[in-house]
Amino acid sequence: MRILTDLQEELLKQERRLLNNLQIALLKFDASSEDQSTLKGSLEQLDEFFSLVVVGEFNAGKSAFINALLGQELLKQGVTPTTMQINILRYGKEQTRTVVNENLHILSAPVDFLEEVSIVDTPGTNAIIRKHELITTRFVPRADLVLFITSADRPFTESERAFLEQIRDWGKKIVVAVNKIDILGSNQELEEVRNFVNENVNRLLDITPEIFLISSKLALRAKSGEPQLWTESRFGALEEFIRSILEEGSRLKLKFYNPLG
Repeated sequence: MRILTDLQEELLKQERRLLNNLQIALLKFDASSEDQSTLKGSLEQLDEFFSLVVVGEFNAGKSAFINALLGQELLKQGVTPTTMQINILRYGKEQTRTVVNENLHILSAPVDFLEEVSIVDTPGTNAIIRKHELITTRFVPRADLVLFITSADRPFTESERAFLEQIRDWGKKIVVAVNKIDILGSNQELEEVRNFVNENVNRLLDITPEIFLISSKLALRAKSGEPQLWTESRFGALEEFIRSILEEGSRLKLKFYNPLG
């Protein structure tokens, strides 16, 4: 089955030519091995699945969000760091886990959403084991879309601000989700949290990302037999936004733009 149109195929060829020419130029000017490696990764990225990378501090609810998005509990959740490595979730006819190395596991599951995109669950940016952050900062630059999860009980911490600055400097498309809104007591508190995150993101990072207030816990319960909780979870708007990004035109635009960025 053919995926790209003639025009899209030509755009892909042009981008490969540009990156190959840049690779030759870097060699002529004795570029560092790090720069050459980055460019090599950009070329490889053009042929990979669309990648949604989920980042944030540990206990912000990254794994809970992914479980809610996929409608089943594929990832462990807890109050201590539960993601000890990067997990890549892809489509498969049966549920499997492949250990590539101690820092990378690949999970396959028969979930329709994963036919469109691979999801990357990363260690917390403030995890106790510092190598986690090193793994995350090496992986995120290859993302096509970054979804940053912060928690309603401690939104936009200093370490989150610093990490978002790095993402901004990488030129990523960023979406912010404020998770665990079920712990807040009123709509007024919800709006206070939204305004706080929005003002700080704009003031400190000079960007205006989409911001969604959600409860991953309620969303998963809604998809697991308690549909009356769906509206309260506020998950529908974020899910619809992600699906709009995955429409062919938007997905290809991000995929082509990202290696150049």
